[in-house]
Amino acid sequence: MKQRAGILIVMLGLVLGASSAVAAGPPIAEVENYGNKLVFDPVVEFERLILTVTGPCSYEYQKVVSEGDVSFRLDDTTIDGAYTYQLVRIEKIDGDVIEALLQARANGDEETPKALCRQGKLPGPPLVQAEGFLVAQGEIIYDPETVEKTSSADQDRSGAGRIPTKDFVINDDLIVDGSACIGFDCVNGESFGFDTIRVKENNLRIKFDDTSTAASFPRNDWQLTANDSANGGASKFSIDDISGSRTPFTVEANSRSHALYVDDGGRIGSRTSTPSVEIHTIDGDTPTVRLQQDGSSGFAPQTWDVAGNETNFFIRDVTNGSTLPFRIRPDAPSSSIFIDVGGAVGLGTSSPDADLHIDQGTDDAANMRISGDSAGYDLQDLNGPTDEKVAQQFVNAGVWRLRGLDDALASETVVGISLDLGNGNVGINEASPSYELELGSGAHVDSIGRWIDASSRSYKERIVDLPLESALAALEELQPVSYYRKGQAAGDMALGFIAEDVPELVATEDRTGLSSMDIVAVLTKVLQQQQKTIAELSERLAALEGAEPLPE
Repeated sequence: MKQRAGILIVMLGLVLGASSAVAAGPPIAEVENYGNKLVFDPVVEFERLILTVTGPCSYEYQKVVSEGDVSFRLDDTTIDGAYTYQLVRIEKIDGDVIEALLQARANGDEETPKALCRQGKLPGPPLVQAEGFLVAQGEIIYDPETVEKTSSADQDRSGAGRIPTKDFVINDDLIVDGSACIGFDCVNGESFGFDTIRVKENNLRIKFDDTSTAASFPRNDWQLTANDSANGGASKFSIDDISGSRTPFTVEANSRSHALYVDDGGRIGSRTSTPSVEIHTIDGDTPTVRLQQDGSSGFAPQTWDVAGNETNFFIRDVTNGSTLPFRIRPDAPSSSIFIDVGGAVGLGTSSPDADLHIDQGTDDAANMRISGDSAGYDLQDLNGPTDEKVAQQFVNAGVWRLRGLDDALASETVVGISLDLGNGNVGINEASPSYELELGSGAHVDSIGRWIDASSRSYKERIVDLPLESALAALEELQPVSYYRKGQAAGDMALGFIAEDVPELVATEDRTGLSSMDIVAVLTKVLQQQQKTIAELSERLAALEGAEPLPE
């Protein structure tokens, strides 16, 4: 009875189309195999084609083209083994849509892309074409036109060469008390072991054909596929979306145990059956998560890797030369970098009380270094140990400048404040200070601490003598006073003038300060005239003393 039931199951399997081929999706390109290379000739329009090939020993090859065909060629890095190619078509998106997307990204606007998608201005998931191929003895084995025939010569799915039989139609429930084998290679006396249902032949498919007709009922067809049928195809198990012409799930042969594992707590393990967190991945060399934006939604392609190993945890910018803009060494202390709710950044502290707060947390000095190609300096904690009380440590001395954020960095006309790290000179609006303190006007502090006004003829124009009458008038109006500065002790009396009360000749434009040189010039002019008058009077006196007495 068990044998008869097995025959019934075999015939039922034929009726259900258990080995029917997966419905092929729309192809992106026709593939030509030249032995040492594959050439993909596009048959659809595209903005870009992305070809990715993966293989043994973490082999990866990727090429992007915007026109013509795309190819893959064997080289000294491609060893024998199973490979998989994936060809992705990126559709063209209107320029105004891309501009709107870029503007939304810049403004942090997440609603505009959703609205554009609802309006049908963004393409759906990109079209994908993927298959496996073999490399054996340095040659590509791949021929999608050659499909493996059934292993029995007298059994053909087309019906040719088959012994005419009648289908079994059972108008009742079918109960098999035992195991069942379905497929051309099932034999009488099949040894099942623990198998309850066995599908056995060289082209294995189990199809779920939903015959719903009403539009409101789900009716998608699905298929379980074991291995490609094409020569050189992949050994794999897939779940195929027959109606959608897609393959959302695939497991390649020889994938390591527990490549994907979900435990009873809902935790996902990648290459582990004991995930200890929500997502747990294991690898012997630098476990990595790749984030790849392929450009299919209008944004520029960009790929990032998040990875870690015994050397560091890092983020890798794959698109731009695989640079590592962010790295953390093992055993870094807690709160090495901390961003508080208000945006304050703590380095070494989880409680920053300034926009940038550095806390060494030990007796060692807390240092901040700023360096460039030709210069650098350190700022160190003056409260550190005695032998480390260094305010600045100069390295490759050069000139550093402090400018406004709106100033052009390349403009030499915008100087700001300059610090010459070689000698400690400071310039204000002076690019290359030659003194301890130097202004752009030429005024400076000399080597012994004296303030030197800028008085060179090279700084002046329209030079005329100061009229004596003006100097005398100004001197008469000057009213010297004694005073105390606000907030100072009573003993700190000073002498000077009130800027608002001085004559116009020596007053500044805003009348809040005075130039001592202006008053010196007035005093000098008056004093010169006095000296001249004294000299003239002395000459007259001498002449009078040498003259003969007047007659009585």
